[in-house]
Amino acid sequence: MNILIVSVLDHKSQFVETETDSAQLRAQKVALRELLESHLAEHKITAINEEWSRAEMTIAHQVASRNEPAIPWHNIDMTDDERRAAGIFDAQRNRPGHADWSDMPPSWIRDRIPSDEVREGFFVNRILEANASDGKVLVLLGNMHATQVAEKLCQMGHIIEIQP
Repeated sequence: MNILIVSVLDHKSQFVETETDSAQLRAQKVALRELLESHLAEHKITAINEEWSRAEMTIAHQVASRNEPAIPWHNIDMTDDERRAAGIFDAQRNRPGHADWSDMPPSWIRDRIPSDEVREGFFVNRILEANASDGKVLVLLGNMHATQVAEKLCQMGHIIEIQP
């Protein structure tokens, strides 16, 4: 399977644009939208998978649904119940982190923890469910997970490209 992973630095940039976005956040969202639309124009994308466990509409979901024909979009993140069943809910909820002062207001950067490997295995399984033999699967993952998921998929013989 051909898989293109878009590494997302800040999950806030995945939300659909709003009037209350700062200029910097709006620029990040516009850049993401343009990147996704260019990939759709250049490649036969058969599915879009996104690390997204919240109810808000994302740019990727919106782009997928507005495409003609619509492209299947799937959330590949674990629900709280799936995290509980895997025994990682508390570890993920209480993840340590640190402030990133490069933005104003500062954002919170979560540190990598051992239970991230469980989530990444889950991501891989969900990506493989797309089973796209005649095109590319586009995957949006947080920066923390992109390389690890790509390595797992490469070890399984899939062709992987990461777009930072």
